[in-house]
Amino acid sequence: MSKLNQTLLGMWIISLAVLVFVVMNLDNESEIHVVEGQMNHTVENATNNTSKAPTQVAEPEIVIEPEPEPEPEPEPVNKKETVRLAMIGDVLLHYRLAQYKDFTSSFASVAPLMQSYDYLIANQESPPVGNKYALSGYPQFSSPPHILRDIQQAGVDLVTIANNHTVDKGEGGIRTFFENLDAQNMPYVGAYKNQEDKNVHRIIELGSIKIGMLAYTYGTNGLYLPKGSPFIINYIDESRIKADVEAIRNEVDVLAVSMHWGSEYVYGENDYQRHYAKVLNDAGADIVFGTHPHVLQPYKKWVSEAQHETHVFYSLGNFFSTILTVPNSMIGGIASMEITKEGDNVTIGSPRLDATSVLKDADGIYRVYPLKDVEARSVKNLEWVKKVVGSEVSVY
Repeated sequence: MSKLNQTLLGMWIISLAVLVFVVMNLDNESEIHVVEGQMNHTVENATNNTSKAPTQVAEPEIVIEPEPEPEPEPEPVNKKETVRLAMIGDVLLHYRLAQYKDFTSSFASVAPLMQSYDYLIANQESPPVGNKYALSGYPQFSSPPHILRDIQQAGVDLVTIANNHTVDKGEGGIRTFFENLDAQNMPYVGAYKNQEDKNVHRIIELGSIKIGMLAYTYGTNGLYLPKGSPFIINYIDESRIKADVEAIRNEVDVLAVSMHWGSEYVYGENDYQRHYAKVLNDAGADIVFGTHPHVLQPYKKWVSEAQHETHVFYSLGNFFSTILTVPNSMIGGIASMEITKEGDNVTIGSPRLDATSVLKDADGIYRVYPLKDVEARSVKNLEWVKKVVGSEVSVY
């Protein structure tokens, strides 16, 4: 090889070596740069991580909610209740009736009417003591005790026993009377076993309606209990009535009173009845049912100076009796008043009389009928009854 060629070859080899060196250095720098970038990034992250404060869990915020407004009390609902209180007249068994072994047939035709009232009262005038005393009629009565059973089954809920025949069989008769009432679970008013019995107020509860009941008689036909007897009979006395009414008035919504008063067989009230009607009205009685005259008498409404109203049926006549010498005594009636209560408001009105008639049927048995069903057979009709009791009462 020539010297020139050797020189050129040497120069080419040197140039190639330099180029290779440069290229190698460029790759290393790039690699180092990348690594350094990665390292720098890693270090930065580590530094940043170590410089952060530990994460703190925030305490829950306590929110106090206001107490809810109390719901308004619902308006009280005033329930409206209406009942009809009724009373029949004298159950006075003359001897021909006292012999009946069963009275179911005698009341069968009128029993549906008797049972239509919410509460029915009767004046049991003849003492039902025939289980210990001989059966008898006028003037001193002794009736079979099953009359209590049969009037109760017909619809009577309570009997008044303050009348002029209560002492017909003396103190022993009254004792037997109470025994028979208890045996039949028949409530009573007007005569009592003792003072403790009298102190128990007779209050009839029909739903929310409370009805107080009192009863009095003008006398006992001159017969009186022996001194020291535990039995008590309510005689009509002004101071006694006022005290009794005052004692029970605030316990009841309505106060009814049975009064055994008036003139027998007279179709109008007398001064004695009017006087005590006023006494009862002023005292606060609401309803008065009258017995004793044996015939029907008028209905009147009394209004006191304080505007208190008292509904007075002066006489209901006989319900079941046979005073054959006075034919009109076979006509009686069931008197009733409608009582309505709504909340604290109580109203009494719609006076009514369902007229009845006692008739002797073809089989010889005396029976009680609604007068409207037997006008053609009865001694009097509905028009006559309307004239006696007056236009202020509805007659059926």
